[in-house]
Amino acid sequence: MTVCGAGLSAVMLCGGALALLSSVVGGAAVLRADDPVVAGSAGAAGVPGDAWADERNPVRLAFGAERLDLWSLRVPRAVSVPAAESGVHPIDAFLNVRLRAAGARVAAEADRRTLLRRLTLDLTGLLPTSAELAEFLGDDQPGAWERQVERLLSSPAYGERQARLWLDVVRYADTNGYDRDEFRPTMWKYRDYVIRSFNADKPFDRFVLEQLAGDELVAGVPQSEAERDALLATGYLRLGQWDSTAAIFQEEARLQAELQADLTNTTAAAFLGLTMSCCQCHDHKYDPLTQADHYRMRAFFASLERTDELEVSLPSERMEIDRANVAVQAELSQVEQRLKSEGLAESEREALKARAEELHGQLRKPEHAVGVGDLRDGIPATFVLSQGDAGSPAEEVRPGFPALYWPEDAVIEPSLAGGSGRRLALARWIVSPANPWTARVLVNRLWQQHFGAGLVVTANDFGHTGARPEHQDLLDWLAQEFVRGGWSVKSMHRLLVTSAAYRRSVDVPDLAGAGAVDAENVLWGRQALRRMDAETLRDCLLQATGQLRPASGGAPRWPAISEELRHAQPAILEAEEGKDDGRMQGWYADAGVEVRVRSLYLVRKRCLPIPFLQVFDLPDATTSCARRDETIVAPQAIMLLNSPETISCVEALADELLSGSAESGDWQEAVIGGAFERLYLREPESEEREAARILLGEVLRSGGESGRRHAVAELCRALVNSNEFVFVD
Repeated sequence: MTVCGAGLSAVMLCGGALALLSSVVGGAAVLRADDPVVAGSAGAAGVPGDAWADERNPVRLAFGAERLDLWSLRVPRAVSVPAAESGVHPIDAFLNVRLRAAGARVAAEADRRTLLRRLTLDLTGLLPTSAELAEFLGDDQPGAWERQVERLLSSPAYGERQARLWLDVVRYADTNGYDRDEFRPTMWKYRDYVIRSFNADKPFDRFVLEQLAGDELVAGVPQSEAERDALLATGYLRLGQWDSTAAIFQEEARLQAELQADLTNTTAAAFLGLTMSCCQCHDHKYDPLTQADHYRMRAFFASLERTDELEVSLPSERMEIDRANVAVQAELSQVEQRLKSEGLAESEREALKARAEELHGQLRKPEHAVGVGDLRDGIPATFVLSQGDAGSPAEEVRPGFPALYWPEDAVIEPSLAGGSGRRLALARWIVSPANPWTARVLVNRLWQQHFGAGLVVTANDFGHTGARPEHQDLLDWLAQEFVRGGWSVKSMHRLLVTSAAYRRSVDVPDLAGAGAVDAENVLWGRQALRRMDAETLRDCLLQATGQLRPASGGAPRWPAISEELRHAQPAILEAEEGKDDGRMQGWYADAGVEVRVRSLYLVRKRCLPIPFLQVFDLPDATTSCARRDETIVAPQAIMLLNSPETISCVEALADELLSGSAESGDWQEAVIGGAFERLYLREPESEEREAARILLGEVLRSGGESGRRHAVAELCRALVNSNEFVFVD
């Protein structure tokens, strides 16, 4: 993508297949640094200007000027890095100003083992291997830390980790939700698109454009991998819940209103940090957003058409499919011709029918995915809904951006791909450098990923009810640096994790003295202690015990779950009794499919989350999740102790450790050392060795058929159920 000026006047598709050489948004609706919406000047005669400069602005008329005093409403300020001693990282220069002014002490740098474990978990969601740790510990040359950062950013696991975090924000699931919660067989293609995008370091502005309007960037069937990805990206527009019973009860209008509201609210929260859901039924109670603003944004999605048959095969692939089908189709024609013959024996007729069915199954079809189409004509009108009720339409509205900036309708031109251009206009406004929210929201999410909380703690709410940033200068500088760097997510990760602030210990420095100045750590004088999220914990359990199997995308895997849990869901029970009429509302575990893969590749079924993940605060995928809950409750310890997955993992590790200790004169010493190295990446302390020996002895004395294997498995199970394994320090 090529961005020309602050107005985003051109978008170029890879390969030159399509060039949008004029502004799709058009006119004064495009934010530029010298626009009234930025500069604060009044509008032209007869046209209200922005709410700061023009009292005719509808937001100013509704709320006065009191709601306009909000830091996030203005574009990031031009900020210089504070002057500091030579060699200080820019992030540390900003933080040091506040730390010194407060007289707060900072924690020392964490040890190298802790640092590499933290970095690897943050960037990949996995543990470092013993070999990777040994390499880092032995690298005493300048740039050792930076080399580890580059290695991890280049790892395929990086994209998987980033995708997991993004999928929370956009409430990804593989099923429809509601009572039936039917399976979406191709939704995973959006998940894999996200993984590829992060691994390729696709510029974030392009990432936004593709998700909101990828189909408006591609004319016809895709001609390249880049165009195919642009189409797959529109799976974002299909991630919301879908009530398949609406048609039965003549509630299509209600369903359509709910879908558009959900998509509007998610887009506003995910990309802009706005709580548009709060002005769906009335004007926002706190922020300068009117009810009409919600429906003006909703109108950008009015032209959207759902499709489950979005063709995404490339021309070369379609040619290969046609070639492969020639022989099959020839035989099928012969079989069908013979079936028309009279006088066939019944056994021969049945055999021919069976062969015809088999051949039909061998015919290859072009690849399809869940996606959207776009109406150019006949677009349904959008109305403000009284109290949000689909049955109570009020005044009609046109697509438009928040009225506090520009109260006029957006000027929209049809896209060259044949669509209305509405969603592309919205997407280009969202990624305009003059938009005050987008870059801030994204860099704040990345800060949260590495520091446990964002510079704005409420990552989906940059409004009056959200938290004000303690370090606005730093946030604004990071946002500007992000845009200057071409919206590169990897570059922003690199900037964050190479700071001294990131490498600090979690230890509280002198809490009774100078450390008490920043007991809540809002000045970032130390790192935050964090519990692994659900997927990371499961993945690390599999990895550390040697059970994690490689996977590179594809259809979601369905692990086995108990009959008791399945039958607690009426839709699943109905499916297992054959009463679902082919609606795919069941649970489709397959004993022949490997499920010991990264949790990202397990099915996300809204009505029945995987129990191990759910107990560790897996989101419900109904609304955008800005930051997961991080509870510490008894059921988590019970699950980690007794789940079938834990038991199978620790038993597998016990077998491996015992096999490796066969030649050792002291098998207990060997397995204790091996268990600590695999699970904690270190040798045990003398007190830990003694405690481990006592545990092994107690289990051995209790008897049982498995003897040593059971004892070693119990030791591994105890080590897994510990703060050192479960937490990121």
